[in-house]
Amino acid sequence: MQAPEYQTLGFDTDDPTKLLSAAVATGHVRGLQKVPGFDLLAAFTDPSGARLSVVRRKGSEVTTMPALASAEHQRATVHRVGERLARVTLLPAEGESIELLMLVDDPTQYPERKPGDDGTVALIAQLFVGAICVRADVYADEDDFRARRPEEDAIWSSRTLASTSIVAEGILPPEQLSPRALVGMTVESAWRRTNELTGKPFWYGVGRSVVPLAFAMPAHFDLQPGNVVLGTFTLTASSGLWDRQ
Repeated sequence: MQAPEYQTLGFDTDDPTKLLSAAVATGHVRGLQKVPGFDLLAAFTDPSGARLSVVRRKGSEVTTMPALASAEHQRATVHRVGERLARVTLLPAEGESIELLMLVDDPTQYPERKPGDDGTVALIAQLFVGAICVRADVYADEDDFRARRPEEDAIWSSRTLASTSIVAEGILPPEQLSPRALVGMTVESAWRRTNELTGKPFWYGVGRSVVPLAFAMPAHFDLQPGNVVLGTFTLTASSGLWDRQ
């Protein structure tokens, strides 16, 4: 079964191989071969902003992960803790730094740190960040959010951005860590877009959390500016490599 992030972006399919073949046929796949640590590294970016990150390690099959093209960026330091999972420290112009785990669609741009390694990181002047909905609640506005949110969510605000497994990084193996985060944000803009590869709709927008985030949400929501969203999202990041290709 596919992860819910695929459904959010309109990439849900019973035949992932056929989906990838269709993506290649569009001519919108950008890739690198025989780069350090990878036999193949590529990305398909649909005109809607939905993205598939494609990786093949030596001796392994091709694997894909969902990602999101974004114009929202922050200065950040980044190092990988796994194949495509990275520890990201966002360095906003105002406010404190923010530690997060994110999926990166261009992993060769960041050093991989093994347990016991030194503090090598990549300083990225513009790290493009996004959030793909796993599940969420939507409120009309800030007042509605404060009045109707469940009691268990009372500790969270509409400016929440917290990785669920960041405290376990360096303790648990990478395969047990997650790029999912609790995200609270106010919708600044939202567009109902269609994934051109599959013909399936989804919401693409920009939300104000601790920092601005591009986001994707399933089409069944009814979104408009001023809505407050609180839920679980998968965080994605890119140095912009595929947009420069």
